[in-house]
Amino acid sequence: MTDLNSSPSLFRIIVFTALLGLIGTSAHAQVDVSPNVLVRVGINPLTGSEGKMATEVLSADLKRTGMISPVAGGSGDYVASGEVTDSGVAGKLSKKNGEQVFSQTFSGKPRAATHEFADAITKAVTGLPGFASSKLAFISSSGGAKELYLGDIDGFNVRAITHDGVICASPSLNHDASKLTYTSYKSGYPDIYLIDLASGSRNRIAYFPGINSGPSFSPNGSQIAMTLSKDGNPEVYVMSANGGTPERITRTRGAETSPSWSPTGDRLVYSSDDRGSPQLFISSASGVTEADRLVTGNSYCTKPDWSPDGKLIAFTTRIGGQFQIGVFDVASRNAHLITTSGGQDPAWTADSRHLVYSNNGRLYLLDVVSHQSLPIEVSISGSGEPTVSR
Repeated sequence: MTDLNSSPSLFRIIVFTALLGLIGTSAHAQVDVSPNVLVRVGINPLTGSEGKMATEVLSADLKRTGMISPVAGGSGDYVASGEVTDSGVAGKLSKKNGEQVFSQTFSGKPRAATHEFADAITKAVTGLPGFASSKLAFISSSGGAKELYLGDIDGFNVRAITHDGVICASPSLNHDASKLTYTSYKSGYPDIYLIDLASGSRNRIAYFPGINSGPSFSPNGSQIAMTLSKDGNPEVYVMSANGGTPERITRTRGAETSPSWSPTGDRLVYSSDDRGSPQLFISSASGVTEADRLVTGNSYCTKPDWSPDGKLIAFTTRIGGQFQIGVFDVASRNAHLITTSGGQDPAWTADSRHLVYSNNGRLYLLDVVSHQSLPIEVSISGSGEPTVSR
């Protein structure tokens, strides 16, 4: 990868600006990750009053995986069918020889239940979890102030979560999208808030002197990693998701930002400028081991996100003055770029194959195998800092 020659002083300006918010294999199939080899799933039109909508949603969800080609009825390797009611979708999947793979009822409103049906098909025919039912949260400045929004990962059902007229930044959804944490200037200072999305209740959980920023849920949702400057430099801390006393993880002369958890919940990856320009480091989530620097071949690396399968770490880098997205392979310790036209703030989906990222105020879904990038049409401009439930 191309080396970057960023000055440490410039990085510190950028880091603190960011901190302040101004900027398994299935029994039914084996996975072939080649973008040229797709599993053909025939879709019989779903019945019911919302059948037409559900059929279109199901086809779009399967196509979005990059591993499945939805085709007409009986012409696929598998055949999907179902009935849509006001309370959900009764979905079936069979092999082309008629052998039933599953028959299952997915409860909920028709569109949401169809997303669940699509995820079940994806898991059955590829062995990888689907992400059609995932929720997407992000920041948008379309109304002037940077507010927090939540919607489906396909861009539908987007709604504003905050209406505070102040800066919001660094959102993080927990695994089942029941809770959302983020940084807000609602009090006049950068504090961390936690929202229960079912009840709408909001609590300020980190409001120490100085910076409280970059919250990140642990895989099981019980803890939140964050950056605090209450003891001097911005450092990484971990605290209970219910609030309480944070445990300090890093102790350096630099600024540590953007922590992200390993899927096992025992390690954290974060960005630090302790050695000059921002680099990625891994440490124990208990802070008891010395940090391991990840050599990416770049002199500017921020905003890491650890994939759910634990194999890859996506991050934002800067090449020739433009932000790009790179991926670090944890096993081989090699890194490479996966964008060429710009991108930042990567967030993995459940399948560890796709990333949601932002570029020039828009959100995109990137397949890291095929390198195909698709816009997520949220109909809101000035969007960035995505986070995905998984």
